[in-house]
Amino acid sequence: MFFEALGIKWWHEPEGYSLRFNYEDFAADWEKFVPFWASVWHITEDGEDELLYETFPQTFKPLDGKEYSYLPDFYLPELNYWIEVKGPNPTREEIEKAFMLSLLSVNASQKKMTAAETQAERVSALNEFIRRGVYIIYGDIPWPYPSQRGNIFGYRGFESGSSFFDILHSAKAVPGGEPPIKVPGYRGLLRGGSLRLCWQECPLCLKIGIGKIGEPFCKSCHDKVAGHIRNHLASYPVISEAETQDTSNPLMRNLEILFGEHPNPTSIKAMELTKDLMNPEFFASGHKSPRLREAYTEARSARFEHGESP
Repeated sequence: MFFEALGIKWWHEPEGYSLRFNYEDFAADWEKFVPFWASVWHITEDGEDELLYETFPQTFKPLDGKEYSYLPDFYLPELNYWIEVKGPNPTREEIEKAFMLSLLSVNASQKKMTAAETQAERVSALNEFIRRGVYIIYGDIPWPYPSQRGNIFGYRGFESGSSFFDILHSAKAVPGGEPPIKVPGYRGLLRGGSLRLCWQECPLCLKIGIGKIGEPFCKSCHDKVAGHIRNHLASYPVISEAETQDTSNPLMRNLEILFGEHPNPTSIKAMELTKDLMNPEFFASGHKSPRLREAYTEARSARFEHGESP
């Protein structure tokens, strides 16, 4: 009922997957999977989450040689999402299955991009790679506003968030980062998994998808607006104060990705001012959508009709 209320096409238990993890093959080609080793999430006993750090070999070695048979509950073809619905907190085995299915989807997308013979095929494969996601929806699933609590864990693509803010924050990051922290037991979630996810609707283009509460959902709209403000700011007199801006940080070269120009004191100053002018509450309000609230209500009503508990 939830998918139908939002007009999302869905397939129920579309295909079974045989999932096996080979550590040696992964370690030999790990640079392709940077999103999966950037961080480790940990679910505490009361269901809260915290960010942990762990060295690369310790994260994956216990999975070597394991093979699972996985039949996801739903596949959403237009979003390229695999959805698994669970009652309680996801178990280690369920998380490992989602992780390995996500790796499988990355491999499939990369092979499609490599084999593409036309521009249309390349664009299609790239969009599939960006949008992909493997998600576990768990626990009670109310409309996440005003509770501000997501009930989805998963491995997501790159269509949500903000490239603009990511570049700004990475440029100011302290080299070396935080020291490693020993993960207690093996409650640590595999690298790249995100908690506090929920269904969201972009307040500008009305695109539906899964994103993290408290962050911009629609990366495309957010970055376009940020770029427009930044370009307009470049003509203001206050930018003349940019002579003091530090351009030595090599990460600032990522500005070329967004704006097609080499970073200079003026462009950096305009970028920092853009951050102050952007309204984070507006772009992070996708979970408040009345349309989503209605879909949650319809889905929960359908459960009551079949005698299920809320």
